[in-house]
Amino acid sequence: MRNRPILVIDDDPHSLELVSAILGEADFEVLSAADGASGIELARTARPAVIILDMMMPGIDGINTLQTLKRDPVVKDIPVIAITASSDLTYAEKAFRAGALFFLPKPFRAASLLRVVELAAERAEKDTPMQRRRRHPRHPAEIPVWCFVRGDAGTTRGVVGHTGNVSLGGLSVLLPEMLAAGTPLRLGLGLPQGPITARGTVVWHDPQTIGGERFHHGLRLLGFAEDEGLSQYRHYLRQIAAPSAQSG
Repeated sequence: MRNRPILVIDDDPHSLELVSAILGEADFEVLSAADGASGIELARTARPAVIILDMMMPGIDGINTLQTLKRDPVVKDIPVIAITASSDLTYAEKAFRAGALFFLPKPFRAASLLRVVELAAERAEKDTPMQRRRRHPRHPAEIPVWCFVRGDAGTTRGVVGHTGNVSLGGLSVLLPEMLAAGTPLRLGLGLPQGPITARGTVVWHDPQTIGGERFHHGLRLLGFAEDEGLSQYRHYLRQIAAPSAQSG
């Protein structure tokens, strides 16, 4: 995991020095860039294991830098951890929609940073070329999601959130509470053409809250209540994929 460097892109010298020191003490090799343009170029040449990217930078800001990285076939699969000192929740939501794997609000503890970096690096190591070919393409989309969780006493409660990314195989979802990995769910998806129901399970969750209010989850779709629901969902994916294909 430590054979490849960690790239930190941040225009704040103090933050850059602090993050580099934390990673250096954990025996990571650290590369740094003070702006988005030089960070993109360094990512292309150095091929780091993980990129830590500040969202608030002059010139090419963090969101545009992230979008550029995710469009580049050379570096698009490198995990990105978004960081920011802003309390504006839209930074986190935009970062997840643009392809960030994790989000950390400043200030953060050294242990939190190292844990997220290790998780991102482990994800990168498991992401083989064969797995990438098999993966369902993800599309940025924000639709309401109702997660119905069955309790021990047979009761069912609902947790309402919204998606950040969607694919045929799963969803990236922001929820107001943290659900354990492996939790089975009955899902309601608020598609523009009408709601559909599906079955799913929690694959992973980020223990860090976004603005102290929401947790990021990865859900796997296991099936739809009706064949019509699957058809509607496929149609929705084609609709939101079309603008991306045209712009590319």
